[in-house]
Amino acid sequence: MRQTALLGFAAVIVVVGELSASISTAKLPEQTKSLRFEVAAIRPSNPREVNSWSSIGPPGGLVRLVNMPLKQWVEMALSVRDYALKAPPWLDRSRFDLDARRPAGEPANQKAISEMMKALLIERFGLKWHEERRIVSGYDLVAGKKVLVKASGPAEPRASSSGSALIGGTDMPMSELVGALGDVLQRPVVDATHLSGGFDIRLTWRPFEAVKVADATQRGMKDLDNLPSIFTAVREQLGLQLRSAKVPSNIVVVDRINRQPTEN
Repeated sequence: MRQTALLGFAAVIVVVGELSASISTAKLPEQTKSLRFEVAAIRPSNPREVNSWSSIGPPGGLVRLVNMPLKQWVEMALSVRDYALKAPPWLDRSRFDLDARRPAGEPANQKAISEMMKALLIERFGLKWHEERRIVSGYDLVAGKKVLVKASGPAEPRASSSGSALIGGTDMPMSELVGALGDVLQRPVVDATHLSGGFDIRLTWRPFEAVKVADATQRGMKDLDNLPSIFTAVREQLGLQLRSAKVPSNIVVVDRINRQPTEN
């Protein structure tokens, strides 16, 4: 199964402006009990390869990454969003392929894959990192005069979907909505609605970037030119508001990573 290489992982959030910082010492985490790939072969990507993609097979199966920037390897390993990672710029240009086999019986869930990727990067690339807590530029999500989202009934199945111009779901908590909005805005979004429970949400907007407009069109979305900006859509479709604010946020800082892996 092919899918785009941009794998989303909920984790920590962006750094843009810095007002204060509380910095932990860089460390090499304990890995003696972590999950590891049974075998893993790493090769430089073919420079003529255009697309990046990944494939994760059944338990005991293969994990393949093709033409994927090393920065995305780190994001997978540390469960961090792109805008939450402070790393050397060359990580975006350094691309590798991975053919690895997961241990038999291990599920193909995000947590297990992250642990195996983390162990791989520590052992083969010498990865070291630390986390920081900062006050940064972001957004508060607040309730408007009339909240248009509706609470899901108890019989509704839990589901969610997202794309270049869509956030949707049933029984979606505000914590999940602000995470999805943060991905779109590339800034941390903090829930200040004081709304609890789950909600049925469908939010559509016209993306900022032309490439995302093309992606949304390819996925079957129509009349994008008639859709509002995401800020207007949040207000009109959900009855909520995004306000610029200075918010507390965690980030991950890469202290060390080698440009080449140790031999297979």
